[in-house]
Amino acid sequence: MKTIKFISITILILFFNISRIYTQEISAGTKFIVAGHLYPITKDQKKLNKFGEKVNSHNADYVFLLGDSDLQNKDIFDYFNTIIDSKLFFSPGNNELRISKENYITNVGYLNKVIVEKDVKFILLNSSDSKENIIKFLQENLKDDFQNGPTILLTHHRIWDDTIIDPKPYMHDKSYYFEDIFPIIKDKIDYIFAGNSKRQYFRDLVESIAYGKQNVNLIYWSDKIENLEAYSVGMGNGDPKASFVVVDILKENLLIKGDYSTIENYDILPKNLIQYNKRGLSLEFESEFKDFAREKFFLVKWKKFYIAILLIFLIIFLLIILLLKSRRKIKFLTEKKDLN
Repeated sequence: MKTIKFISITILILFFNISRIYTQEISAGTKFIVAGHLYPITKDQKKLNKFGEKVNSHNADYVFLLGDSDLQNKDIFDYFNTIIDSKLFFSPGNNELRISKENYITNVGYLNKVIVEKDVKFILLNSSDSKENIIKFLQENLKDDFQNGPTILLTHHRIWDDTIIDPKPYMHDKSYYFEDIFPIIKDKIDYIFAGNSKRQYFRDLVESIAYGKQNVNLIYWSDKIENLEAYSVGMGNGDPKASFVVVDILKENLLIKGDYSTIENYDILPKNLIQYNKRGLSLEFESEFKDFAREKFFLVKWKKFYIAILLIFLIIFLLIILLLKSRRKIKFLTEKKDLN
């Protein structure tokens, strides 16, 4: 009886230890946090401190800030490093590079970077760069397959989204089509996280004929192209919610959870703050679209009209001057001929 009891206890202890080791192995993956477009809150120390406090509560291994976060400003860059406890890395946004690319590089130290962990490979990409430079960088850093887990691309622009494209690099949006990049990353990149603002799609304007208002509860949205999963995580105004995502590596998969910080005393948007946008819901209000456009763009149209009239008058004036000069020259030559 004692022998049976001893064997039973031993088996239970072994089972408990094996289960604990297995559980630890499952939960020991890299954890990281991704956020972007923080500049609406960087001048507000209270909001920024609350954001850092909430981020730190997750005890992540890495925090990635994906641009448009005043990273060209040394004081703000240093403050991020003060309030965030995890290893902190960055991808540049169009705002930092527009204001001072030189200051951004001085503060951050890089535009592109590769980080290899035990179970994940991170590639931080300057999405404002030219197509040629981006392809060269990706080819160089994807030539060897990473076998120990997913490869994740972290960048500012939604490089998979071709709805808004600029004519050249280092402007507000990317300057290339996704089909130019996709053959390079196909079956090499598993996930993309982009830190640009959701406001290009979920606007917080008081009134607009093209967009609705900011959905303050939206933390991220996802797209999928073949086997590639893409997540847009940039916050809007950071008010009332400064949002971010928390990601756990589970072997080849990601567990993604949204979270946010706030200094308000409510989580659900109160009724008195909701602005109903009926124009975004029905063609019934087509006449109001026209009235809105006429009101907003009347002066713009008339300004163009006045400029066109002015240009026409200038051209006529120049033609008259040339005609007068020509007539004077003919008269002079005629008089000279008569004298001879």
